[in-house]
Amino acid sequence: MKLRFSINFGIWIGLTAGAYVWLYLVSPLAAYGVLPCTFVALPIFLSGGGKLEQIPSHMTSAIAGVVWALGYLKVSGIIIAAHVSPPVAFGVTVAVVTAVLVAIHGALKFYGLFGNIPAMFGAIACTFFAGGDKWPYVMVTLCLGIALGYINISGTKLLDEDGRWLLFRNRLKGTAA
Repeated sequence: MKLRFSINFGIWIGLTAGAYVWLYLVSPLAAYGVLPCTFVALPIFLSGGGKLEQIPSHMTSAIAGVVWALGYLKVSGIIIAAHVSPPVAFGVTVAVVTAVLVAIHGALKFYGLFGNIPAMFGAIACTFFAGGDKWPYVMVTLCLGIALGYINISGTKLLDEDGRWLLFRNRLKGTAA
């Protein structure tokens, strides 16, 4: 990757991420404190390829991950209510529920949906971080993080192979003719 490309791509990512954070913080979502979930979903999406056709699978998997997290919390609560120590309850819950999650989502692809296990585990971590009571806001924020990832990676289409902005070059070529 050429230096100019890296610099201009970095500028693109900085501008889009900055605009996203500003919009998020002036939206009602800011009140729930789950903005960091964006930056869990974004790199998972990008490391999985960051392609437009992957968005539905990433989003449904993130949503499923939040639902699974609520299951982890519920099962742990039941075990703790049976007077088992919290560390043992959480350890048993994670062992059993994780085995079930991976078996189900690894074997069944559900028409290409719900099959991105890294996105599910990112969503589970975000739900544990935020708390089960914030699950709707975690779901929305994870999906927004995936969308931001796609916007970020789409910036490569605005640059030529040397890293020059195509937007400005096309406009200049059109006026020179």
